[in-house]
Amino acid sequence: LLYRMSFRLSKNINLETPNLEEAVQFYHEVLGLRITEMGTDWARFDTGAVSLFITEGKSLGPITEFIVADLENARVELMEKSCTVVKWEGKGKPCYMRDPFGFVFNLWEV
Repeated sequence: LLYRMSFRLSKNINLETPNLEEAVQFYHEVLGLRITEMGTDWARFDTGAVSLFITEGKSLGPITEFIVADLENARVELMEKSCTVVKWEGKGKPCYMRDPFGFVFNLWEV
């Protein structure tokens, strides 16, 4: 029996944009979302059901997040299933994968 990695969808969604200040202003002032935390290159909004992060970077569309117990084993398993690495900074930082259908998601180790 082979061990299979467990993936659990988190309540975090990330939107990357090269225009962080404008995006934060839009989500706060136009959509009325409350800023709960802010860093130099990111902001976190309280939406009730999920945490919405706006981060500075290349626009990749909405990035969902999966929680895993072992980041490196998850990456290997996903690459064997035709996923590709988009951005890999290691534990506690962005680890983006693109699935075979073009969607990007983050892996987060707990």
